[in-house]
Amino acid sequence: MACGDSAGLGGTDAALDTLADPSLPDASLPDASVPDTSLPDASLPDAMLPPCPAEMVDLGTLCMDRYEAPNMAGVPPLAMRTALDGEAWCDERGKRLCSEAEWVRACEGLSERAFPYGETYERGRCNDDQTWRSPSWMTLATWPSDAAMREAERLYQAEPSGTRPECASEEGVIDLTGNVAEWVRRSFPSRTGYDHVMKGCYWAGCYGGAPPSCAFVNPAHPSGFRSYEAGFRCCSDRRGD
Repeated sequence: MACGDSAGLGGTDAALDTLADPSLPDASLPDASVPDTSLPDASLPDAMLPPCPAEMVDLGTLCMDRYEAPNMAGVPPLAMRTALDGEAWCDERGKRLCSEAEWVRACEGLSERAFPYGETYERGRCNDDQTWRSPSWMTLATWPSDAAMREAERLYQAEPSGTRPECASEEGVIDLTGNVAEWVRRSFPSRTGYDHVMKGCYWAGCYGGAPPSCAFVNPAHPSGFRSYEAGFRCCSDRRGD
């Protein structure tokens, strides 16, 4: 099971088009052998670092995509992605997969909130209030077959990025909780020790029924696991010359 007890793909035609994007072949990158437990360092004060691109949010020493990949407002987020897919997709765009520590920093904000939007959980403020649909794992395992595509489409309940603008962090990162679960590079100890974990839960909430908080993490799957609700977003460092 993934971030809810899931493992699927995508739903609308637009989502499936992006899922089947030929520019994103299955990746076979090596996992990082040592998790990154720190946030990016920089040789210059934040104010003197190069600005973040317009499509990214300034988080001090790093830039984070405002939306889940493909990081475009009004476009359904990618799903049915492995962590290695995310690593390759971000790398091709001069970025990298975000680390767990960076994701938590973005979610908590400078005020260290429990949820991206505040201290109290509000069901439905983010896309985390959909009804769970039981997946056919055997069908999904045949990906990218037509049958797996159809099953992923049936399961997909993500909304186009930015549909719920109130689902924003203190600094303006959208959909950190809900919508699709996000692969990140693991920063902290976990019971499985896999190089990647999932953050943010997804459209039907979190596995086990916990609220989709900044702290919740799903460490259950290896980096090559492909799940119908699993996507990602990219980060990049702000470093001076």
